[in-house]
Amino acid sequence: MLEVVKQWVAPPEVPQAGEVTGSYYVRSGSCNQCGDCCTGIYLIHENQTIQTHEQFEALLPKNPEYNYFKPIDQDESGLLFECVHLQENRSCGIYEHRPDFCRRYPSEASMLQGGVLSACCGYSFEVRQRFEAVLKQTAQQWQLSPGTYLP
Repeated sequence: MLEVVKQWVAPPEVPQAGEVTGSYYVRSGSCNQCGDCCTGIYLIHENQTIQTHEQFEALLPKNPEYNYFKPIDQDESGLLFECVHLQENRSCGIYEHRPDFCRRYPSEASMLQGGVLSACCGYSFEVRQRFEAVLKQTAQQWQLSPGTYLP
């Protein structure tokens, strides 16, 4: 098991801390700088994960933000990446100057694309409204009885 060393390099108030309400989820918590979000990352290009090293290399010139990542593994979903600035102690080597996509992480969009938070992540997502509640509300608006079939 990996021992996580917490190294606080951020000011006392982490910019992305607190509650953020999205369309579907409410994100709460704050970054505890465990480093887990900096590794095992899928990069999405045109709604698809990057599949091969060749595809990644071809996309680099047009996507400078991809220079933050290096391929580390591959599975059935595509290449897995790690941030090149992740230090041995699992801290960020450029935390004060990290890019916007890191400052916004974790976002509702990442969760909607199937992202999963690690067990040690300081953030959590709560569903704003359960599917059953949305279904019930819609049925009431349409004045449908339970079990009504809609073609």
